[in-house]
Amino acid sequence: MWLRWLHRLERWVVYYVIRLFRIRSTTERIARGFAIGLIVNFFPTFGLGMLISGFLAKAIGGSAIAGLIGGAALAFAWPVLFYFNLRTGSIFRQPSIMVEDFDDVTPKVMDTLMWGKTFTLGAILNSLLVGLAAYVAVLILYHRIRPTVLDYFRRQARVHQCRFRQWKRRPVRV
Repeated sequence: MWLRWLHRLERWVVYYVIRLFRIRSTTERIARGFAIGLIVNFFPTFGLGMLISGFLAKAIGGSAIAGLIGGAALAFAWPVLFYFNLRTGSIFRQPSIMVEDFDDVTPKVMDTLMWGKTFTLGAILNSLLVGLAAYVAVLILYHRIRPTVLDYFRRQARVHQCRFRQWKRRPVRV
């Protein structure tokens, strides 16, 4: 069961990486969309983060597909981002409940802290830092690595097609 799940996850990641590198738009729009998609993950969106990131990226003038991919990139890491938001916010403002470790985060603590000033301040700071870093990284690296990544996936697709054709030609043993 785990292998099937990992295989599906791998196919999903590869699919979206290919989609990201096949976008025909300016590098600036792609970088803006991807950064906005990442930023959305730092705030509680109650499962709608990917959709919000795509719409928000389009509204700001970025690529909606890059926004969706950016929104999906960190969606699984919400508990870690929540913790980092609290830790960053606690540098500037003391929270009403102290959280020292991941084990301290319970549903009651989350409800108390999620709408607090400490969490909000940490979320704003973390999203700005990560968004700016992602924007600059995609802006600098996208056109440099795009041809290499697309060539790699084309080669892999040819190898996969050859294996599939050979597998299909094998006689069926009954």
